[in-house]
Amino acid sequence: MPRHTVFAALALLLLVVPARSQTHFSFRDVGREVGLLPAAGGIAGHAAAWGDIDGSGYPALYVGTFGAKPYGSKNNLLFRNLKGKLVLDDQKQLQICGRGNGAVFVDLDNDGDLDLYYTNHAIQWKPYGAGNEHFSTPNALFRNDGQGKFSDVSQDSGACPMDFPSRSVAALDFNGDGRLDLLVGECFFQGGQSRSRLFQNLGNFKFADVTTKVGLPEKVTGFGVAAADVDNDGWPDIFLAGRFHGNRLFRNDKGRFQEVPKTHADFTWKYHDTQEDTSCGVCFGDLNRDGLLDLVIGTHPDRPWVYGGVRPRLYLNRGVADGWPRFEDVTEKAGLTPQSMKAPHVELRDFDNDGWPDLYVSIVKFAGAKTYPVLYRHLGVQNGLPRFEEDAAAVNDFPTAADKKIVDVTKFFEQMKKEGKIVYMASAPSADFDRDGRLDLFLANWWVDKDSLLLRNETKSGNWLAVDVRGGKSGNRQGIGARVHVYEAGKLGRKDALLSATEIAVGYGYASGQEAAAHIGLGTRTTCDVEVILPHGQGRVTKSDVQANQRLTIAP
Repeated sequence: MPRHTVFAALALLLLVVPARSQTHFSFRDVGREVGLLPAAGGIAGHAAAWGDIDGSGYPALYVGTFGAKPYGSKNNLLFRNLKGKLVLDDQKQLQICGRGNGAVFVDLDNDGDLDLYYTNHAIQWKPYGAGNEHFSTPNALFRNDGQGKFSDVSQDSGACPMDFPSRSVAALDFNGDGRLDLLVGECFFQGGQSRSRLFQNLGNFKFADVTTKVGLPEKVTGFGVAAADVDNDGWPDIFLAGRFHGNRLFRNDKGRFQEVPKTHADFTWKYHDTQEDTSCGVCFGDLNRDGLLDLVIGTHPDRPWVYGGVRPRLYLNRGVADGWPRFEDVTEKAGLTPQSMKAPHVELRDFDNDGWPDLYVSIVKFAGAKTYPVLYRHLGVQNGLPRFEEDAAAVNDFPTAADKKIVDVTKFFEQMKKEGKIVYMASAPSADFDRDGRLDLFLANWWVDKDSLLLRNETKSGNWLAVDVRGGKSGNRQGIGARVHVYEAGKLGRKDALLSATEIAVGYGYASGQEAAAHIGLGTRTTCDVEVILPHGQGRVTKSDVQANQRLTIAP
């Protein structure tokens, strides 16, 4: 958020106390070990994206910051990935000084390498006087000229307007022309108004704002944005999350959008506090193996400890009725417990490769020298409902304003910050950066005097499969929008044998960009059958008896 007061940041913070029990997941901070630090130290990090920019098979990491005055941060950073070792890249044009809020590596010209789109929270606001002109820095677009060498093509691209306080960004082919478009969310500055935009890719790095032309509202908040086919018609629908005009699902009718009515999907939230209290990141995933994509929304409350914490919200996809997809709020039924901290970024990913996607939120807990990201572990389905338990729930106790031992809450948490016992993370995308088959986490620290975290997943895990789709003759090269269905071996296409339904997506959660790949946990299974359904009715590809523990590339 733009004003990071103690109270605003507190909701994402954590007090260090001794651990009381063993956790299922195990992560270790390897930032210094693999070369991320000290180069990534001293940043106010608020955006991050993973992507294989040079064809090495390993994802690079781009980090966006709130640079210069008054934050005192370094500018944006690019790290190349040399087989699990991160090395700082010195391309000057990428070292933006702005107010970073989102990034995605995406192949915008279908030439086989990944370009970069980056968003800034650009506002005409100078409360600190001269020297902070970077507050108005617009979004940026970079063309990959090969091997990860980038050229700035922002000017006259049509996708980087001035005075556009952007947040998250998602890539999608909304009209089926084979070119990837950009859905860019805007927050509710500008007097409470929001103007999230859909930029249509016209080719040759030229874009047109088609927001109202395709039926989207002129004003809609987009702290978090995501695209996914929720009604299984082959066309990407979109969700925009946030207070004031946000929390809205739009169904794609072959390139035109219509809002899903509240009778079928009511995403109304009751907000408790200041405008810092807002819904935030958003992601999709199939949580009960019915082939329908469910929805999770992250939280950005101002002072959640005052009112007993806030839960991330889980909406189960109940299928189509009367032409509209239906969603049911099953948050409490599924076992999602309240958090006394902000949880703006959310992802549904299988972090132990047991075959069930877990829910990860951008909160970190500490005990001694160990770091514990907050994950809700998926326990399987009971009576049609996914069940979760918070894995790190017993790591610590979070003090509340009602604690009579704390006389001055503000002073107390200022001291905790000074002692390095609390952290503030917003952007936090996952990726298997070392290619060991387990999903790792990068969490960008917003406080310049605290290090960001690169958490290597060392959980005892099951077998896995990673699937890359190269798209059809008329589809995008990254396979974005393709649905990957994995079945028990020898049971291809059987609903009762479906193990996973994953849609390949880039840009979801909050201020984060992920790799365009489906990561599927297989548990103890050593083989499986795979079905890839291409978007926009382009057909399907099947493969039987696929071996586990590999990266599988499917090129129709």
